[in-house]
Amino acid sequence: MPQLSLADIETLCYDALTQAGASEEQARIVAGEIADAEAEGIRNVGLGYMHLYLKHLHCGKVKAHAQPKIVKTSAAATVIDADYGFCHHAYMIGEQRLIETAREQGVGLMSIHHSSSAGVLGWFVRRLAREGLVSLMFANSSKAVAAHGGKVPFFGTNPFAFGAPRATEEPLVVDMATASTARVNLVRAAAEGREIEPGHAIDAEGNPTTDPAAGLKGAQLPVGGPKGFGLGLMVDILGGVLTGSHCSYEASMFATTEGGPPNVGQTIIAMDPAFYSEGFVEHLETMVAAMTEGNEVRVPGERRAALRAQHGVEGIEVPQSLIDQINELAKGL
Repeated sequence: MPQLSLADIETLCYDALTQAGASEEQARIVAGEIADAEAEGIRNVGLGYMHLYLKHLHCGKVKAHAQPKIVKTSAAATVIDADYGFCHHAYMIGEQRLIETAREQGVGLMSIHHSSSAGVLGWFVRRLAREGLVSLMFANSSKAVAAHGGKVPFFGTNPFAFGAPRATEEPLVVDMATASTARVNLVRAAAEGREIEPGHAIDAEGNPTTDPAAGLKGAQLPVGGPKGFGLGLMVDILGGVLTGSHCSYEASMFATTEGGPPNVGQTIIAMDPAFYSEGFVEHLETMVAAMTEGNEVRVPGERRAALRAQHGVEGIEVPQSLIDQINELAKGL
């Protein structure tokens, strides 16, 4: 199996995205985000997600030469029109203003509409944490998860993320979906012919199932039942309704080439801890030390940081079949 460096992965993605029609700026930003996901061991939204990005470029679900722009501002808020391109490109158009408004006002908010899949939300909040900011991000996605008590897909996996600076080089990052498990886990289980654990899916009739194929035809379930339902609803409101984008049930499917641009949205809130109190990082480190003393508690972000360091030195094994798939899809095959 080929062993690729992170630079190799970024080049592979950049070349494939530009060959599929993406502008150089979009390709550069997205290739960097994909390599970052691979560095942190998140294959399902790293190279494993490239097939969708490439297909969406070819069919127009993602606008190849999108020109995102800032369309509205206030002292603390920034509104971005992604122009139906990649979310990451749109975010980068407004990132510096988001940072500046957070530092000037104590809090800054960015909303993005006419957008697409956000991939790894940890990528965004990690960037802000490395600037010394605490942040929250909400991103809705196409329908896959039933509302609590419902029988059909209504919400997306609707992730949210939280980031905070630490005294260490790598920040604290919490990044989670509001579904009980990632959809790719059902797809993988179905392909391997094995069952999934109870509580992750219902079939097309609304009955609990451990058959992943039946779950894919039915709906996934929210994490923690009614609590996850509430979180998924919150993300759909902040990512969809607040930004003027589609809600999950209105968006075209991320996993197909039908339906045109999904027009989902993202909301990012950044806060400057220095505005509110002194010694944020020191206080956080004291809390982390108390939390981990004498037990095996793993602080969110530490595993990703360890993998990032390891993969930066050793590179990453990538199946040749996946490399070939990416190269073929880039050509539209």
